[in-house]
Amino acid sequence: MRCTVLVLFILLSAQALARDTLPGPVPGWREVVFEGRTLYSLDSEHDCIRAEARGTASGLVRQLEAADQAGLLLRWQWRAEAPLVPGSEAPGAAALEKRRGGDDFLARVYVIHEGRFFWQTRAVNYVWSREQATGTVWPNPFTGNAIMVAVQSGEDGLGEWHSFERDVRADFRRYHDIDITGVSAVAIMTDADNTRGQASACYRLPRFGGGP
Repeated sequence: MRCTVLVLFILLSAQALARDTLPGPVPGWREVVFEGRTLYSLDSEHDCIRAEARGTASGLVRQLEAADQAGLLLRWQWRAEAPLVPGSEAPGAAALEKRRGGDDFLARVYVIHEGRFFWQTRAVNYVWSREQATGTVWPNPFTGNAIMVAVQSGEDGLGEWHSFERDVRADFRRYHDIDITGVSAVAIMTDADNTRGQASACYRLPRFGGGP
């Protein structure tokens, strides 16, 4: 499987987003394809972006300007009706979330701070975990440049909307020991490529400043 986090880092430049991504379902968001395509579509009934992954991994990315990041306080909502279901061929213990074979999530929100060189880029990745308790933090199994933070856990809350608010500057200080004044991009992704599974979630897209 591809290292989705590092590929996302490399695709952050404006030229790469124009060349190597696809238009998203809403203006300002581009689809980054890693391993097949997660289907993202407008769900007018629930006023959200629906994501459907079937052994696939792609994400929606929005590059940010300073004016988009008031206070670095990030808010979003998500909802799912069922947990991520790994495929029958998922390789047992190797499919655990902290391992490469299990690095799939029902819902996740990335916040990315681009360094001068791509290897200096850092990310915080807020996830709906199927295994880890809420508040658990661990390094991404593909790269230590990304930190995973479980903001929701297990099957609790299925079928309900959940609202989140994160102080991104504080999180980068806490998890990466760097003080930032802005971020380069924000992204969402529902993926099931490593576990060859199925996952579906709906997002009210993350944004800085006002409520979701």
